[in-house]
Amino acid sequence: MKPYPTFDHPLTISMWDYSWLTCSHPGGSFQNLRQCVKEAAECGYNTLRVDVFPHFYVEGDHHFPEQGLSRRIRTWGDVLLPDGYTVNVRQKVIELAELCREYDLHLGLDTWQSFTVLGREYPFTPEEEEGIARGWADAWVKALKLMREDGVLERAVWVAPLNEVPIFLGNLVQRIVEDNGPQTEVGDGEIRYLNEHHDAIFMDLNTWLGEAVKAEISGDEIPLLYSGVWVENYPARVPTFYDAVDCHFMPDPRLTDEDRVALRKAGPNAADFTLHDQQNDWDFALFSAAWNRAAQRNYGRMMAYARDFCEMTFATVRDTEWEVICTEAYGPCNFPDHPEMDWSVYREYNADAARMFASYPFSGLTLSNHAEPLFSLWQDRDWQWRGNQYLLNSIGI
Repeated sequence: MKPYPTFDHPLTISMWDYSWLTCSHPGGSFQNLRQCVKEAAECGYNTLRVDVFPHFYVEGDHHFPEQGLSRRIRTWGDVLLPDGYTVNVRQKVIELAELCREYDLHLGLDTWQSFTVLGREYPFTPEEEEGIARGWADAWVKALKLMREDGVLERAVWVAPLNEVPIFLGNLVQRIVEDNGPQTEVGDGEIRYLNEHHDAIFMDLNTWLGEAVKAEISGDEIPLLYSGVWVENYPARVPTFYDAVDCHFMPDPRLTDEDRVALRKAGPNAADFTLHDQQNDWDFALFSAAWNRAAQRNYGRMMAYARDFCEMTFATVRDTEWEVICTEAYGPCNFPDHPEMDWSVYREYNADAARMFASYPFSGLTLSNHAEPLFSLWQDRDWQWRGNQYLLNSIGI
């Protein structure tokens, strides 16, 4: 690893996404925000990656509808109040920034909200692309001006115009949606570029998304971050005025045919990439046992996959000046959080993968996609503290 710009250490990142706000209602996992921030500091994190809801920041109160109340497991953004949750986004972001100032944490500013904000049931046309992308950037600029007044930017270590651009924007673009190569992770066991024939489209989109945001934060010396997914040909997709790229790596485990048969006995699509919302009827004890056997049997392949991801990522950015971080890792993305699930093998794999990533020149890493107060893994604070100490002391490995 290497130090993040303006620091003498790497970033140790907990991915709090949009849940930190939507789950801050009474009974939610972030209801005691001070305690959550305090615990993050005690776990050795120095950075929280959060959605600051730029489109809602400039408004008054915003209402989030109920989500996940009847589900057996928790997932990102759950709102466990039957009538939903109304909150003043600006006031809540200011509160978070003030707590981070008190506990000496920093904020990575992102947003996931494209599907909600755009509210489109159909993809937008080539003629609409630039207007929508620049409109997105303009919403950020308006919010950033207020965040500067509010002291939020003083804690910011990056601004990312949109999470996982290939998914959260690409899957709303007609030229991409109607193409034969959708923006999905490659899961065939080989690390390769994500849909190279879309590179030119994304170069335009990322230019329109980033230009105005970069201009707004240049005086603050805050890096402009591109948020990607899987392995992309970043120089062909991302303008050089970006300062950093966030490479997400969340594969399902390498499986044999025997493993797939065993996992499918736990429920529909249990051997495939499956969102938390689709896991409600699974036999979690059966899934847990089958998953642990599969991971232990294929552990070498899983670690080799992580190594290959790092090798290809850094080969791709070798001739650039970008900082490289990873805020979503190490897979699988949607591991069920239920009392019948055994997290021991999953936790060990995340730790081993993080150690492998630390041997490459990342300047910021996370320990797990589930290392936040929303999930039970958060309770293993000693595991997180030890992992973050390893990352902080891995400079030059």
